[in-house]
Amino acid sequence: MRNHSPKGESSPVGKWIMPVLLGTVVSLLGTAVVLMLFALLLTLQDIPQGAIVPLAIGAMGIGGFLGGYISARICGQRGLLCGFLTGFVDYIILTGISLLALHFSLDASHAVRLVVVLAACCTGGVLGVNRRGRRKA
Repeated sequence: MRNHSPKGESSPVGKWIMPVLLGTVVSLLGTAVVLMLFALLLTLQDIPQGAIVPLAIGAMGIGGFLGGYISARICGQRGLLCGFLTGFVDYIILTGISLLALHFSLDASHAVRLVVVLAACCTGGVLGVNRRGRRKA
């Protein structure tokens, strides 16, 4: 026999894990799309080498904002926490990929990336929860 939770409460999987995972997927896809646009910009314009890392961090911020917004809209409550969790998972995945595939080492820029992703995801989460839905006529 299944043990059902009281009415109005849902499992942690449906309430937190799925919105955070979906928000992380949106964040990673958003980051990839923005990076592709920046790559196109780099091929069309003569941009200095020193601007590449800030552009990549900005792409992570834009993707993170989208992911935090989507995860908080799905969750419907506690946007700051939902955005934080989305940003943390996003950062762990992106850092893991860069450390394993590209053989980067941890340095000060990773701390900046962590702060930017967490701030963007938390901002997106707060705005996602506080956005009003469509009004019925």
